[in-house]
Parts: sequence; structure tokens; C-alpha cells
Amino acid sequence: MKNRTLANLSHWNPARIEALRRALRGDFDQAASSEVALGPIFGLLFVLKQIAEALGISGALGHTPMAKLGLFLILARVAHQGSRLSAVRWAEDHAVSESSVWARSDEDDLYAALDDLSARQEKIEQKLFKRTCAGKPRLRVCFSTM
Repeated sequence: MKNRTLANLSHWNPARIEALRRALRGDFDQAASSEVALGPIFGLLFVLKQIAEALGISGALGHTPMAKLGLFLILARVAHQGSRLSAVRWAEDHAVSESSVWARSDEDDLYAALDDLSARQEKIEQKLFKRTCAGKPRLRVCFSTM
């Protein structure tokens, strides 16, 4: 037997037939041998940022670059449970700058953000406290701190 029909391709789309012809010639061999690379992880940090905004944490921290770095430290602690310096390494695999949480910085910036958060801690807590009390008027556990 000289010829043998394996499949009838006459009802196929011409573009699909051409793709099969190219695949049989080996035109796509280099694509199969290349390594698959993943992009940065986006979902986890995006969801945590949305939760922080819904709770009012983002607003209480502010919108300065130092506040965004502080927000990143908080979100990284929730997601990663590592040290502050390990958060920098953790951020390499996540789309941190794409989610507008933080523009990459060094360790000195991390410590400066911690100092900033520490200096503003009482004001941040007051903003969160007032927001919580304003959002739940029926709850009588909110006390005035004068």
C-alpha cells in the first residue's frame, strides 16, 4: 500500500489545514522547546488592597509614597507572615508596582516607613476608630477619647 488515508481534512478550515501542514514540517518545534515563564502574581495583593480600602486602612494611612510603602508592609505581613526585609524578596514574585501599592525601594525606605507609621500611629488609629463608629451607629461601644 503506497497511500493510506488517516483522516479526511476536506471539511477543515484552510487556515487550520495550513497550521497542520506547518506543524508537520516542524515550524513550531522551537516554540515547544522554550521554557514557560510566569508573570508576577497579581491576584493576592489586589484582593488585599481592595479589603484594605473597604476597611478604610488605605484612607487612614494616606496617599503619600511613605503611606503606600506602609500599606505594602501591612499587606505583605498579612499575606507573607515574614520579616519586613523578607517582604522585599516576596515582592519580587508579586505585581507590587502594577497594583500601585508600592514602587520598589530598599531597606532604608522600609525602616523610614516604619518610623513614619510609628509616629502617626495614634492619628491612624483615631481615623479608623471614627470610621468604624460612623459606619455602625447602632453599636454603643464607641467611646469618645478626649
